[in-house]
Amino acid sequence: MTIVRPLTGLTALALALALGIVPATRAAQAQATPDNFIVAVAEEPDTLDLTSTSHAPGGRITLENITEGLWRTTTDGEVVPGLASFEASPDGMMITFHLRQDVVFHSGDPFTAEDVVFSHERMTERAPQYARRARNVDHLEIVDPYTVRMVFSRPDAGLLPARGFSIASKAYFDRVGEEEFTRHPVGTGPYEFVSYTPGSNMVLRRFDGYWGDAVQVENATFRFVREASTRLAQLQTGEVGMTMDVPYTDVESLRSAGFGLEFLNAHPTVGIQFQTTNPDVPWHDPRVRQAFAYAIDREAIIGGLLQGVPAVSEAVTEGELGYDPALEFRAYDPAHARQLLADAGYPNGFDMPFYIWGGAFAGLRETAEAVVLYLQQVGINADVQTLEASQFLGMLREVSGSEDGVYVGISAMPWANQSDPIEALTVAFYGRSPFAPYRNADVDTLIAQANTLLDPAERGPVLQQIFALMYEDAALVPLWNFVAVYAQAEGVEFTPTQRWFPVVQLRDVSFD
Repeated sequence: MTIVRPLTGLTALALALALGIVPATRAAQAQATPDNFIVAVAEEPDTLDLTSTSHAPGGRITLENITEGLWRTTTDGEVVPGLASFEASPDGMMITFHLRQDVVFHSGDPFTAEDVVFSHERMTERAPQYARRARNVDHLEIVDPYTVRMVFSRPDAGLLPARGFSIASKAYFDRVGEEEFTRHPVGTGPYEFVSYTPGSNMVLRRFDGYWGDAVQVENATFRFVREASTRLAQLQTGEVGMTMDVPYTDVESLRSAGFGLEFLNAHPTVGIQFQTTNPDVPWHDPRVRQAFAYAIDREAIIGGLLQGVPAVSEAVTEGELGYDPALEFRAYDPAHARQLLADAGYPNGFDMPFYIWGGAFAGLRETAEAVVLYLQQVGINADVQTLEASQFLGMLREVSGSEDGVYVGISAMPWANQSDPIEALTVAFYGRSPFAPYRNADVDTLIAQANTLLDPAERGPVLQQIFALMYEDAALVPLWNFVAVYAQAEGVEFTPTQRWFPVVQLRDVSFD
């Protein structure tokens, strides 16, 4: 049994959030019909063109209803054929895609191999997240109008699980040009674009020429609403039929009011990371990093501040490749934390800068407030500096690999519930990544090895070795794993897609 202890010494703000509720109300359903389905979301896309997005997670929330890929992920997280079936060569140096021949874009243009090459080249140039994922793709070859070979410079186990390859029409681009192409997107998905009003909404309608299974929602509007309280108010009054990114403090009141709730164990993980290559800082010693884990009552933060919605794991969660139940959870033990600090030569603790990601993840700031207080109890005094996303990423670039970098931070980062663990490790902990302040030569060797093992049965044990090394080294102190909460009006059913960004796939919405 997990015992949740009350938090001590929290600020009034954190305590208020821990106790906060919203008034119960009947689950409204005015905007929850197939002909008029309205969804309130926090983020709008940076561009309507997924082949040139700089922020794929924000864009895919809505645009994945329009644009598809060669492969897709089922709601239970399995990678399956999408616009193409595929097979890899035995040596992992090539994937052959056999394109569907019954697919047309919303523009009426047929889907062919030319579109695949066009989309890959455009995304490699314009979409940085895809360019990073496709870093080991040497080139694409057109075999015939419906067959494409993807040739690698070295095998890459992370490409298919990561998804993110969006297919656009070359013929449409050639006909209308860049401006219209990005202003009025066309894809092969179950929904076609109708209109977009920046800062307000995006309207879609069902595409009757869709090649796949029929979908229930006929007309849909995505309403862009930054404030969570406003999104919830619109759901409760019937202005919208569904919303996402529900604050954890509102879950029980919505449940009691009759709203449907769906929980997606997604990434990122909120945790504490360290720059480890500077020998002159206390946290260069792994015993100090371990002390952080014992000093913080992570279960109490989850149970008190976050209403028990998320969970925490020392590495990946059960069911993920590389999961190892032998990695024992470091439970709250401030006496042991003080002993570790003393053994490392810091019996009186130390002062340090503490950088906090000032992003939009609900609960991160309140978690950071609690962490600072817990650290004070073992003698670690944090000078808190809050950075916005661009500043935080700039800080990581600056300190990664530096022998004089001084950095400890709390942020939302890839760890558990990623599309594949190798993706998280490559982005946030691999020595060649510009965003990896942690360095461990043995871990780097194993990550490189795991990236070449396409067979999960071979890759899994290597991932277990990686996580065991990182656990002993306290490469990260995970605080809680993000859970995306969706709320729907009565009579609406929605199944979120596992092992992926939180998105709203209208194909997975149904009605009683």
